[in-house]
Amino acid sequence: MFKKAAEIIKYRELLINFVIKDLKVRYKSSALGFFWSLLNPLLMMLIFTFVFAHVFKLGIKDFPIFLLTGLLPWNFFNMAVAGGTASVLANAALVKKIYFPRELLPIAAVLAELVNFLIAMALLFIFLAIYGYHFYLYVPLILVAIVIQTLFTIGVCLFLSGVNVYFRDIQYIVNVVLMALFYATPILYNISMVQKITLFKTYPWLLSLYQLNPMTPYMIMYRNMMYEATWPSWTALGVAAATAVAALVVGYLTFKRLAPAFAEEL
Repeated sequence: MFKKAAEIIKYRELLINFVIKDLKVRYKSSALGFFWSLLNPLLMMLIFTFVFAHVFKLGIKDFPIFLLTGLLPWNFFNMAVAGGTASVLANAALVKKIYFPRELLPIAAVLAELVNFLIAMALLFIFLAIYGYHFYLYVPLILVAIVIQTLFTIGVCLFLSGVNVYFRDIQYIVNVVLMALFYATPILYNISMVQKITLFKTYPWLLSLYQLNPMTPYMIMYRNMMYEATWPSWTALGVAAATAVAALVVGYLTFKRLAPAFAEEL
């Protein structure tokens, strides 16, 4: 694995080119370009704020801020996984022609989304400052959380992009799973609300199943540091880090085993 990491570093210029290509393709013929990375979460924030803060009246303080602290990390994961899963298939012609570490393709898809995520996070920091949230002390830890989430997402994309070459339905299944996972992740609501649900009190095993969601620790951490302006839950940080390492190892080993026959399958 360390040998492969060294090879990827050797091909870093190609990786950067892949990232730039992904960004250019996404915003090709778009009048607003990178501004969509800002407008998209803002529009979603307005819609969800109207529905959940005014229609259903959840009573959450500064709901737009509460929502953005969960929505931005989710958008990063969602878009990266969707793009990363199809990354090898989308570059089939290139894979069949020349040699390069195939891992660069899903990694580039994740890093391209990371650029959008960081731009959106800069906007969120401005909102937090305007609303008077004292998140400044936790910026280094926020960056640590972003790195951990990026590694986790790379691991997921390595696994799915490799399997998707052999089973083309994977990318469609992933879209459905991501949609379901969105509502199963505490983005629109607080994790404490889930624990009060009667169904989960009656059947505790359902709550345990719900808590297996790998994105939940990230929501808890980001909300701790940005919305609540407190130290992150060390339990959530530990779970997130362990899950990221596991995903990276499993994803890499799966991709490594499947990659040699990519050209034949494509």
